[in-house]
Amino acid sequence: MIKDNSTPYAILKGEFDLLVDEPMMNYTSFKIGGPADLLAMPEDKAELKHLVKKARQFGIPVTLLGGGTNILVSDKGIRGLVIITTKLKSKIKFLNKEHDTSLDRRSIVADAGESLSKVCRFAIDNNLSGLEFAAGIPGTLGGAITMNAGTKSGDMSSVVKSVEVLDIDSFTLSTIDGNLLNFSYRHLDLSGIIVSAAITLKKGNHKKIEQTFKENLNRKITGQPLAKANAGCFFKNPVTDKTAGELIDKSGLKGFKINDAMVSKKHGNFIVNLGNARCRDILLLKKQIQQKVFAKFNIKLETEVRIKGE
Repeated sequence: MIKDNSTPYAILKGEFDLLVDEPMMNYTSFKIGGPADLLAMPEDKAELKHLVKKARQFGIPVTLLGGGTNILVSDKGIRGLVIITTKLKSKIKFLNKEHDTSLDRRSIVADAGESLSKVCRFAIDNNLSGLEFAAGIPGTLGGAITMNAGTKSGDMSSVVKSVEVLDIDSFTLSTIDGNLLNFSYRHLDLSGIIVSAAITLKKGNHKKIEQTFKENLNRKITGQPLAKANAGCFFKNPVTDKTAGELIDKSGLKGFKINDAMVSKKHGNFIVNLGNARCRDILLLKKQIQQKVFAKFNIKLETEVRIKGE
């Protein structure tokens, strides 16, 4: 990939001391993925901005990842520059009170690389309700907003007050009000990179908030295969009275596997890596699941997990 010191890749690496041919399996919850040509983990907004600007100037494609919890990276890896945002974080803090128009609500601000679990804990410790649905959802705040992560009891679109975004064309930072964000099911239609966000939550009773959070977390622990490598719910829930997991279960697919890729015996909408699964195994299993569910229910399951790479 880097043949001599004059190539754009070599110049970018020399300027930022990036990792070369870094296995992406080390950065995804699936523990799957070939090498990234170049990989960076910026520690502040200025470094992120400089990285993106230089990569764009050299015509190097950029792939942005958070905690790597909802993606599947190809066996051939990712061409260009991969930017991991997990180090892009600072202290979680309150937004100035004058920005909160309601007396019973408070807004908190955190960088995109902050883990969602820490944001949830900050909310609980400060008697703020609204993120209980996010109990046990892995990954970063930025990733959760980008995926509009959620459960039956709520999603990120319901709590996002605003996002600070880096424009990848002008390389400027701007703040977008949450009411102007185009959220949909497990998706946010947004051009640019989220670097921080403000979350508005409701003041509440600490004991009740803590109890609800723990109940949601325990439900996730007992009902999902958290001990095995996975990328979360693999398929979106279709617009029917049955969830994707129920459709897969009723198709007799729990425990069905291709090499080390297996439909979880615990939850039908989870594909787990038993140890040495490859991307191609996951994709073959995905296809089998879709075909069998379609044959039985005439419903085509769409993937929630995003596929990245060559």
